Amino acid sequence: MPLISVIMPVYNGARFLKKTLASLLAQTCGDWELIVIDDGSTDGTPELLAKYDDPRFVKIRKENGGEAQTRNVGLRQAKGEFIAFLDADDLYLPTALADMSAFLAAQPEYDALFSDGYLCDENERILSRLTEHRSGIYTGNILEALVLTADVLTVPVCTLTRRAVIQQHQVEFDEQLVIGPDWDFWIRLARYARFGYLDKPTCLYRVHLTNITRTSGAQKRQKDLVYGRLKVLNAEWFPELSLPTRQKFFYALLNDLLSNQAAQQQEIFNHPNFQALPAPDRASLLRQVGTYQLLNRIAPDFALQCLRHAVELNPADRKSRFL
Repeated sequence: MPLISVIMPVYNGARFLKKTLASLLAQTCGDWELIVIDDGSTDGTPELLAKYDDPRFVKIRKENGGEAQTRNVGLRQAKGEFIAFLDADDLYLPTALADMSAFLAAQPEYDALFSDGYLCDENERILSRLTEHRSGIYTGNILEALVLTADVLTVPVCTLTRRAVIQQHQVEFDEQLVIGPDWDFWIRLARYARFGYLDKPTCLYRVHLTNITRTSGAQKRQKDLVYGRLKVLNAEWFPELSLPTRQKFFYALLNDLLSNQAAQQQEIFNHPNFQALPAPDRASLLRQVGTYQLLNRIAPDFALQCLRHAVELNPADRKSRFL
């Protein structure tokens, strides 16, 4: 079997790490290397890792730099044909690596795969299936689906990727991101990679109070999500996306992420990729923003500006005229 490089970032993960490592050691497929990067832990993580003398373990300790930086260290160290991501609080089911590597070995048309799995609590009680949180199952070229939502793949632990496609296109994690570095990584990879779906549970993703999405402040989450969306908007390939995808992208950016930010909304309206939309689509988005601003009494002058511009772009739109 081809070698699988399992990349594991860990920061103060001693609470769950022993069970996570046990799930890896219990794999029916033994052709793996574990690249475990201790990101400056201050708990018992270093001492726990020191107890393992398995030659397949590659242990790295560095100063704290965040999850994205730590994953990049692992990518640069990896030697396997396949790349897997196992966080220090997640678990593999016993045949996970065997099932995923066999899938890619048998289907060379795919560069990566994602599988089903389970969400569980701190005590490993099953909460739901990963597929219950997906908007759909997309395979092949999944870039357009990924641009709109992170729930296409859900979590890194359910994936396996050919290292060659990552290396060939120099895809890495954006180290400026705390929230969403995985989503950003998969979007960048999906420009070049074709994804398959393994309809079988391979993992347990643990949901607990120290998940990074729970410990990061709301302001940081908002900032990172906007930053990631602007990266997509400013990408040279954005105009190549289908019109429906661009419409939905702008709707989510303007009405969800930036709903209370009139100045940033105006910057989006001025963006060349927004200006490239057909006039009726721009008018509709302007009306939606203006309506929200009016109903929530946020920026009435800006709301009226949006509505007037909407009427200019689409004089037949009675809703904008009425508002």
